[in-house]
Amino acid sequence: MEDIIRNATIDDFKRGYLWNIREAQFVCLICGEKISESDNDANAHIIKHGTPIERLLLLDKKYTGLTEIQKEFLTMVSNRYSDKEIAAKLGCTESTVRNMRFALRERARQARAFLAVMELAEGKVSTLTPPKLRVFPAREGKRKELLPRFAALFEPNKEYTEIEVKKLIKTIYEDDATIRRYLVDYGYLKRTKDGSKYYKNYKENMMEKMDRKDLINKYKQQEVEMGIIKVHNTVTGDSLVDICTNLYKPFEGIKFRLNARMFKLKRLQEDWNTYGENAFTFEVVEKLKAKEGATEKEKIEDLKELLQMWIDSQGESLRLYK
Repeated sequence: MEDIIRNATIDDFKRGYLWNIREAQFVCLICGEKISESDNDANAHIIKHGTPIERLLLLDKKYTGLTEIQKEFLTMVSNRYSDKEIAAKLGCTESTVRNMRFALRERARQARAFLAVMELAEGKVSTLTPPKLRVFPAREGKRKELLPRFAALFEPNKEYTEIEVKKLIKTIYEDDATIRRYLVDYGYLKRTKDGSKYYKNYKENMMEKMDRKDLINKYKQQEVEMGIIKVHNTVTGDSLVDICTNLYKPFEGIKFRLNARMFKLKRLQEDWNTYGENAFTFEVVEKLKAKEGATEKEKIEDLKELLQMWIDSQGESLRLYK
């Protein structure tokens, strides 16, 4: 049994059972029972041991490296307990709970690096795929540097359907709609009027040859929406609420600074480092209905007033980062 567990892959652990090549049947990693040759039988058996995380936490410490307190902590985390609830259960402070979260995440990071080192040391070199972008930069200069990377995915004089374009872009960045628009706007791709076909522009230095004046005029003609945005920490219940003078992709800049650990609000940055992006929600809570003929300064003043009105309307339920 010990040899079987020690040779299990990460996917085997998640399933709770593995295929024993010697005996040509599935074996349960939790109880060691030989199941059968059927996937259905294996799944029916493994359910008896609980949820995937419950099954793994049943394994001995020599396999997981987890103490009983850490197992209890992870059980509560998987059941979406708040830091306050976990602290009450464990008889510690919320700060201690946050430190435990951070320590376990740090162990996971170290484990990934260690696995990579071991695979390379043992000569297990697989084909490496380029890393995906997490955030597409808001600044034009940074966009210019990245767009050629996307353009290189396409071959000249080849017709692409919209589905094919989406699929290629998603190998680098999930928001394909944004990238498609930029590739067309900056002249890297051409598309038919109905948007069903795309072609790569073969000309060199396309961005330099574009009519920048025409682009600026198009941008000025667009109606820029303003409003109030909210970044909410679903773990702690704290929120960042602020004015936004351009609601087109309002959170990319915030995410970029947080991922770069350059955000000015220290507590928000610390929580982002501890809990990760998935612990936060992002929403536009109010849009400004600008008065006709209002100047930019007047719009910003109205925005600030709208912000205060919205905060006041939330009462004590709103906890702000300071």
